[in-house]
Amino acid sequence: MKTIYRTFSDSDLSGLLPLMQQLGYSQSEQSLLANIAAVRKAGGEVFIAEKSGKVLGCVCAIIDVRLAEGKQGEIVSLVVSEDDRSLGLGKGLVCNAENWLFQRTDIIRVRANHMRTEAHNFYQRIGYEEVKSQKILTKKAMP
Repeated sequence: MKTIYRTFSDSDLSGLLPLMQQLGYSQSEQSLLANIAAVRKAGGEVFIAEKSGKVLGCVCAIIDVRLAEGKQGEIVSLVVSEDDRSLGLGKGLVCNAENWLFQRTDIIRVRANHMRTEAHNFYQRIGYEEVKSQKILTKKAMP
């Protein structure tokens, strides 16, 4: 059976939770649904790869606007099930995200943790080039 690429629907939630864990993020159904709603409210979209009703992977496409860089698309949270990697699903998901993003902006960027060297190689193989390295620092609100 053929892989189907499409936008997320609520029925995909149970298949998405283990993918987020494989990516290194533990989420509840409520928190994941809230994140998806927030992505969509901010103008982004979540895409799913599925075969025979089983969710095999996902990617999130967002729009980011910065004072210095202007408007850019960004591909985030790409993950393919460990059992289904190296079958072209990641490339298919990225192509769907790119098609959606290029209708909204001329530049797409990807950020990947410095430890995810396989991800760096994957993105370079499909045409992305490294333009800079940076550290991400966060500060949490005081309770």
